[in-house]
This record gives sequence, structure tokens and C-alpha cells, in this order.
Amino acid sequence: MLISDAAYGRSIPIQWTVALVFLCLLLVAVPAMAYYDEYVAPISEVPLTTPNVVGARSLGMGGVCLAIVDDASALTTNPAALARLRRMEVAGGLAFRGRQRTGSAFGSDFDTSVTTTDISSLRFAYPFPTFRGSLVVGLSVDEIYDLADDFLISYEDSIGWNEPSGDTTSVFMEGPWDQTEDRLTDGGIYGLTFGVAFDASERVSLGAAVSYLYGEYDADFVYTADDVEDISDAYESYSLRVQSESDVSGLRFRMGTLFYLSESLSAGLVVETPAVLKFHGYLTELERAVGPEGWEFTETHHFEDEIGLPFTFGAGVAWNPTDLIALGLDYHYANWSEMTYAGRIFLGDQAERERAYAATSEFRIGAEVTIPNMPLRLRAGYMTRPVAYQGLEIDQDRAYYTLGAGILIDTVFTIDVAWISGVSERSGADYDYNERIEDSAVVVEAAYHF
Repeated sequence: MLISDAAYGRSIPIQWTVALVFLCLLLVAVPAMAYYDEYVAPISEVPLTTPNVVGARSLGMGGVCLAIVDDASALTTNPAALARLRRMEVAGGLAFRGRQRTGSAFGSDFDTSVTTTDISSLRFAYPFPTFRGSLVVGLSVDEIYDLADDFLISYEDSIGWNEPSGDTTSVFMEGPWDQTEDRLTDGGIYGLTFGVAFDASERVSLGAAVSYLYGEYDADFVYTADDVEDISDAYESYSLRVQSESDVSGLRFRMGTLFYLSESLSAGLVVETPAVLKFHGYLTELERAVGPEGWEFTETHHFEDEIGLPFTFGAGVAWNPTDLIALGLDYHYANWSEMTYAGRIFLGDQAERERAYAATSEFRIGAEVTIPNMPLRLRAGYMTRPVAYQGLEIDQDRAYYTLGAGILIDTVFTIDVAWISGVSERSGADYDYNERIEDSAVVVEAAYHF
């Protein structure tokens, strides 16, 4: 059987269609039609270009962290800032995240949403007694990527198929069928991080950390087409379901420095080395045609694929004009065109992949105010998080507003809460497509200092 995209005047063997759907399932986070356009459903965007912002205090301040962080979340932001800790710290947190996607394709509207509740962090830091300076080690588990997503759309469009005609011949036909695409993904990637920091001098702290990345990524894609116009004598409907379950693993190294330029001004620099994430699991394909000439096909594959992430760089400054005010500014850079692929993920040539992604520069700014005579700190911030994928026209690039608060209880127990919300809009001429994505999250963390 052949399925074709009539708008482009070509027919595609179903084996290649299944391969493309596999790519959709393993890599996608948001819609894309630039290189693989047999389905409207999100295809080919790698969901690894926007890691979570770690740390409720930092998140409440617009993601500012490189020079202002003062807790164990420094393990995954700037490990050099661990040297600031003077007391043993044990901390943990929860994250409540939501995403709503609205838009239209072929003139048909869609509206889907997904929410998740996860343990976002568990951290421990221990400062060793020293005669001078500081020596601190830490261990943490943080949710680096939330991979849950939801996409559902129904529309009418022309497809092509081989209509049986006689015992050995067939006639190629085209016609409008009602079509539905439903894609659900679930899972996340965590980082188990060990780090150490020390004061190299009175004005310089150095730190390093290694993260073992691990997690799961599950996906379920269902495509159905119904011959509501009774054009075919052989088939009433066609469906394709592709389910995958995969484990994810990898390593990443992080090095940081912290400079104390004056009593009130500090600066931080961080470099993250490239990481190779390995996806290994099973993929099940179920294909079915219903009708007088109906048939069914099922197959399960084992796969082992790899995605290589590039270097990332960050620089930040923090300014404390008074004991009650803290201001921060961060810059983060990554060239996502340097991502690499191996295994069944790799469809087409690497040059096409490089053109699909661009370098991104993120700017983050935030402030914190301590309320006089109260154990309360209020926070606010703003950050840009440009979309790395270039397959769709970006009508409104991704950016977030944040709010946060922290309270100190009995001088040893702190509770921090942060709220983040942002919107992005994209569109594409293929399929007359447009989308609006609204992301939001609430993160709550508690820490005890011995």
C-alpha cells in the first residue's frame, strides 16, 4: 500500500512513512514540517534544547543563577558557588508544570494541554572545616528535562492509495479523507550530580561537577484516515499506531568560576562540555486497513540511538547595592547546529540537520528584595529563551516572566516558591499551520541548614 501527500504530487512507501513517524516519536516536542511533512503532528524537533531552570530562588528571579546562586542548586548552575555554603544543607522540591497548545491546520482548530507533577530536586551539600577559605562537596538529583507533551488534531485533506483492481493490478487513487492525529509523550531526564568547590584565593572560587543523565521517554502516536466520501471500494479506514519506550543515559561535565570584584559585585563563568545521550528501547508498529481488502501488520523493533549535545557557555553578574537588595544578569549561549545524530534517528544528511537548528543566546534578569524586619524575600524576573528549531516561522519568540518568594523559619529552615509563565507563537505555510504555546510552572523547594 502507498500513502501519498497529494499537495506535493508524490507517493511514499509505507515503510518510509513508519520510519518518519519513528523520528516523530523519538525526537519531537513541538510541531515542525520543514523536512518531514507527511504528517501535521510534530515531527523532527529535538526536545533537548530547553532544559529546566534549576533552583526555586533562581527561577523566581528570571533564571538568574551564575553569579547570584547561594544554595546547593549551584551543583547544576555554577558549581563554583558551592564555596559560598558555610553550613550543611539538605533540600528537596516539587514542580507543577503545564503546557497548552492551541492553533489550526487546514482550517481546523485544535486545543490540547498537559500537566505534570514531579519531584524536581533532592540535594545535599557539606562544607568541610578549613583554616582558610572554603571546601564544599555536594550531591544532587535534579529534573533536567520534562518530556511530557500532547498534540491532537482532526482535519480533512487529500490522500492517495493503491486501489486493488483485479488479482494482480491496482489503480492509484486520490481523494479527501477525514484524518486524525493523536500524539502523547511522557517521561523526563534527571541529572545525578556530584560536585566540589573551593576558594582558590580571597576573590576567586573554582568548582567542577559531573552529571549522570538518566531517565525515560515514552511516546504513543496514532494516525487514522476515514473514507467518509465512500471513494474507495476496498478500504473504509486506515490507521497507524507507533508506540515506543526508551531509557535514556549520558554524562555531562560542568566547570565554573566565581569572581568577587568588590564587596557588592561578583561575576560567574560556566562551561558545560558536550554530552551524548543514548536512547535504547523498543518500538512497536501496528498498521491496519479496514474494508473488503483490509489487512494488518505488526512489528516490534529494538533500537539504540544517540544524540550529541553541544558546548554551552554562560556568564553572569550579581550586584548587592545594599543588604536588602540583590540584582542579577545572566547570558547563556549554545550552538544547536552542532548537535549530532546516530542510529535510526539519522534520516537524511547531517547538513540538513545543521540547517534546521540555530545558535541561541538567552538573556536573564532578576531582582530580590528582603523585607526589613521580616524573614521574607520577594523576587521577580524576566528571561528570553529563543526557539532553536528553524523549521517554522517564529511569530513571537519564547520568553518568560517569573515571580518568587522565600521565607526563613527559625533561622535554619527555608521555603522557596517560584512561578513562571511564557508564550510563543509560530506558523508555517505547509498545511496552513499556526500554533500558540503557553507554558507555566510552579516550583516549591524546602531546605534545612545544620
